[in-house]
Amino acid sequence: MTKLLKYTIALLSLFLTFYLVGCENEPITNGDGTFTVEFYDKYADTPLLKSITCTVGEPCDIVPPAEPNNKENTYFTRWSVWEDDFDEIQSNTTITPIYTLDNRLVTIGGRSVVFYSFFIMLGIMTALFLGLREIKRTGVDQDDLIDGFLWIVPVSILGARLWYVVFEWDNFVYGEFFPSLLRVLGFSTGRLDFSSFGLSGLAIHGAFFVAFICVLLFTKKRKMNLWKVLDVMAVGFILAQAFGRWGNFFNQEAHGGLVGGMTNGVANLSLQDQFNFLRYSIGIPEFIVNNMYIAEGTGGYLVTPVTGYYHPTFFYESMLNLVGFAVMLVLRRVKTIRFGELIALYLVWYGGVRIFIETMRTDPLVFEFLGITFKSAIVTSVLMILGGILLSLFIRFKLKGEKYETVPGCIEFNKINDNKEVVE
Repeated sequence: MTKLLKYTIALLSLFLTFYLVGCENEPITNGDGTFTVEFYDKYADTPLLKSITCTVGEPCDIVPPAEPNNKENTYFTRWSVWEDDFDEIQSNTTITPIYTLDNRLVTIGGRSVVFYSFFIMLGIMTALFLGLREIKRTGVDQDDLIDGFLWIVPVSILGARLWYVVFEWDNFVYGEFFPSLLRVLGFSTGRLDFSSFGLSGLAIHGAFFVAFICVLLFTKKRKMNLWKVLDVMAVGFILAQAFGRWGNFFNQEAHGGLVGGMTNGVANLSLQDQFNFLRYSIGIPEFIVNNMYIAEGTGGYLVTPVTGYYHPTFFYESMLNLVGFAVMLVLRRVKTIRFGELIALYLVWYGGVRIFIETMRTDPLVFEFLGITFKSAIVTSVLMILGGILLSLFIRFKLKGEKYETVPGCIEFNKINDNKEVVE
């Protein structure tokens, strides 16, 4: 590096340091020793809700207007400046309302497409495109993957729905047979009315086990290598789950308990302390924290007994799934890994993740056995972990299946040009 370049970098660093320090905490006032605090809501018919003029250095009574409710399909959570911090304001400040997020992606002709559906489909399509890219490296025909995808995915969604219904049976099956059947299929009113249609209850475990069974049948019929397909399924499935959990976020569901917990029905932490814990102690992005403010009763009394900030378990699970996805991509390039060991890893990884998440969830699916109440997801996850360990041992020591390194192009990230040679 030349001296001129070094001096230039040093001067720029020095300039930026003085500039940033000089701008720090510099108050912006009206020029006459006063400052203005405005409460502004862009969603209101009259956006300027209230304006207060104060004198710098003197006490000022800043009282917010009535809580607004001007944004459709959402509700007010707090002001952008906490009321406890109003006394610290000493310069021109615009305070805006913070609302929960609208769970609708788009509305056309009175029908809304919600983020819940969008993220599920995004996860499924991402898994498909990844599968098409990866399965070619294993020597499996892409057309076979597409054929299997077209009928396995719808059946798996049905499996996810039925799994959920089984554990919430009384909420769907009551009264006459036909209305009960319609509620199970997604018509919440029990009538064949598509305006009320929506699969608001799906269980991932149901989707996985149905997909697993379908893959067994499909690969046997097409005479495909079962272990290669299951490994591709494992990588795609965990990625799809990472995307799908964001639909729960927009619906404000599948969340954990109140931050800080409760004692005798009263929150142990103030709303500001709950917010600060999620935002600054854990470091969760602010838009996520804002939407984890859940009003009492919006998710049912047992789910949200008090208004406050709740743990974003959807976020914890999504991030852990992405880590698992990254681990799988790395292991696919390890020469000693055998086909089938990624699906075994998925069973162990997701089983462990789900047990961790379920210890915090407030709305788990449960069942009773011998007078004891069990969380279905925890029981299922324990079985998945045991099954994954046994499957890995079987593949490695009993089956002694094919290794990834034995398939040309599978390790080197190269494409296979028919059966001739490996090319970049």
